[in-house]
Amino acid sequence: MTKQNKRVILVTGASRGVGKGIAEGIAQPSDIIICAARSMAEGTTVQQFGFEINSSLEDTVKNINQKGAQGIPYEIDLNKPDEILNLATFVKEEFGCLDLLVHAACQIHDDLITPKPYWEKSLDLWSVMDVGLKSNYFLSHALTPLMIESKGKLILQISSHGAMCYMHGPIYGAQKAAIDKMAFDMAHDLKPFNICSLSLWSGIVKDEKTQKVSEQHGEQYAEFLKGAASQEYAGMVINEIYQDSEIMNFSGSTLIAAEIGDKYGIKDIDSNSPQSDRESLGGPRKYSDTIIY
Repeated sequence: MTKQNKRVILVTGASRGVGKGIAEGIAQPSDIIICAARSMAEGTTVQQFGFEINSSLEDTVKNINQKGAQGIPYEIDLNKPDEILNLATFVKEEFGCLDLLVHAACQIHDDLITPKPYWEKSLDLWSVMDVGLKSNYFLSHALTPLMIESKGKLILQISSHGAMCYMHGPIYGAQKAAIDKMAFDMAHDLKPFNICSLSLWSGIVKDEKTQKVSEQHGEQYAEFLKGAASQEYAGMVINEIYQDSEIMNFSGSTLIAAEIGDKYGIKDIDSNSPQSDRESLGGPRKYSDTIIY
């Protein structure tokens, strides 16, 4: 199958949270959007931080199809390298190309948000490194040859201000810092092939989890969520980056979604402009241009 002017897009973590929002927000008529995650069936819920959260690829695909794009659900456990390779094979055999790869999957562990020092938290937190860092590398490794062959355009990884401030403890911070640096280093290798590599800090997002928290603690979280973005906003921003004729000027960068959205004049679905948290949480680091093999 050839794309024939269609964008073929793969988004991981697309059953809920930022990944779901990106898959829906990026959708344009004629796009083919492969939505990868563990939760498949419509109406599926998961327990997260004491809340019951909707998590379904079929729900995501339904919303994508309503925009005139074609959503394709793909059930996968990104903890398993063989399943990652199977996904890469599926994309190659079914579509023969890949234009845009968005790594938005992350492993959530209840201990992340407990206010305890790292040695009192579960060692299972290491799973945060496996899904969202290791899985990003494995999937990029498997799909980059296809993107080179089919003249793909963008590999983007979702990160956060946790790379620069204390957020949820050492494991979370290390993972986010590593994602940013991995995107930077990938950019060097991808430059000869005109493929852009980026890390994007999505900022505070009004997803299923924050909506639940807001329902229970409305006044307490009202100020916190005032400048938050919708789930779809990051997808809208990624679309503008993708369509920018000077996209390679961004390659190797870590961008803040709210700031790049302002650059393009993007309004969120509620017509508001999400706020950057650079002043309170810090901004991306600047890496050296030195190259050592």
